[in-house]
Amino acid sequence: MDETTPLTTLGMTEPELNAYLEELLREEAEQAAVENETTPAEELASAGFMAARAGASYAIRLIAANNAYLARHLLDLGVLAPRDGVPPPT
Repeated sequence: MDETTPLTTLGMTEPELNAYLEELLREEAEQAAVENETTPAEELASAGFMAARAGASYAIRLIAANNAYLARHLLDLGVLAPRDGVPPPT
């Protein structure tokens, strides 16, 4: 999405958050691979990176749910106006 595309959600969507997490993990794996003389793929397959990914996936679900809750609350309060053709968050 670029700056000219209007947002339809409050905060990043769950897929956007997951993509961002993967980017962060990849960057960290590249650094760890240099330090540990391994490959990024080996680092990503390690228990530490797998645990980080699993834990973050729960946090991402919570963030996405909270974003939907906040959007619904702001719509209900009239702070945000509903957009035509865009269903409200559930």
